Amino acid sequence: MRDHTVVIGFGTKGRAALRTVCAAGLKKERVVVIDPSAKAMASAAAEGFETVSGDATRSDVLRQAEVQRAGKIIVATQRDDTAVLVVLTARQLNPTATIVAAVREEENAPLLRQSGADEVVTGASAAGRLLGLSVLTPAAGLVMENLMRQGSGLDMVERPVTKAETGHRPRDLADLVVTVVRGHRVLAYDDPAIGVLEPTDRVVAIVRGNGGNGQTPPR
Repeated sequence: MRDHTVVIGFGTKGRAALRTVCAAGLKKERVVVIDPSAKAMASAAAEGFETVSGDATRSDVLRQAEVQRAGKIIVATQRDDTAVLVVLTARQLNPTATIVAAVREEENAPLLRQSGADEVVTGASAAGRLLGLSVLTPAAGLVMENLMRQGSGLDMVERPVTKAETGHRPRDLADLVVTVVRGHRVLAYDDPAIGVLEPTDRVVAIVRGNGGNGQTPPR
């Protein structure tokens, strides 16, 4: 494989991540799942994913999944210390892949980033914020939960700016733009530095479950 997606850990987090990316259009045959549990591997295979059984902190196991050729790597291990070792080893094998990792404790997030993760999701903190939001403003909590369920109504997607949208302001688009990605900068929708949209910009937008504005969600 080349430019595929590798998911390390087929527990609750790994399964949820896969449901999201597959709902957005990722083909199951473009996914390799790594987990040391024979039961988890049998379940992943039954769902149509390629599997590699073993300890993902070992470079030989990662090589079996062709991590060195992967485009995206999702690290969803049960333990934070395992996640750090996995990210460090995966980054050594593949300097260019996008690596997203989940951790239980927020204090471990900086270590994940230092190890090579591009993005770190803190499970406990994210769940706590959603709980707090749901208590204070139930309707807002429902909207956030909806956004986290890809394809169920409202989705949040990142997509390139179309030719027709170039030269317009973010608020002029049919989709509700949250952020504009310009080069290495991530700009809030109301940042005066945006001005008008440029041909190479990407937007993060809230859309209907079909991808919004005729665009196919990124793979």
